[in-house]
Amino acid sequence: MTNLLEDASQWLSGQIDDHASNSVLYRRGSLTVPLVAGKARTTYELTDSSGMLVEVESRDFLVTAATLILDGIQCLPEVGDRIIETVDSSLHAYEVMTFGTEKQYRFCDPYHHKLRVHTKYIGVVTAL
Repeated sequence: MTNLLEDASQWLSGQIDDHASNSVLYRRGSLTVPLVAGKARTTYELTDSSGMLVEVESRDFLVTAATLILDGIQCLPEVGDRIIETVDSSLHAYEVMTFGTEKQYRFCDPYHHKLRVHTKYIGVVTAL
């Protein structure tokens, strides 16, 4: 029997890729893979070392989990990985990281088709 909700989740993931995404480069050390990624953001409230409440915003990238393949192995995002996005011929780098108790990624759906990768903008890079 087919699971209509899982089929719908897979379809929606494809629609995001086809109509609401851009090409990016995912990098872990010397390994890279081109991906199609949608953009989102998450806002966190964190307590800093002096006890002050600070609001932090993450740039999130929505990627199809099955396409995150490095060195022939499907993997999950790790802290320190980078996502490179071309904006007006400049290469903008984002570092994968955790925020508070939140992991560096979460699945967008119960079937694990789409990943939401949490990053922080680290600046323009001159070379890949």
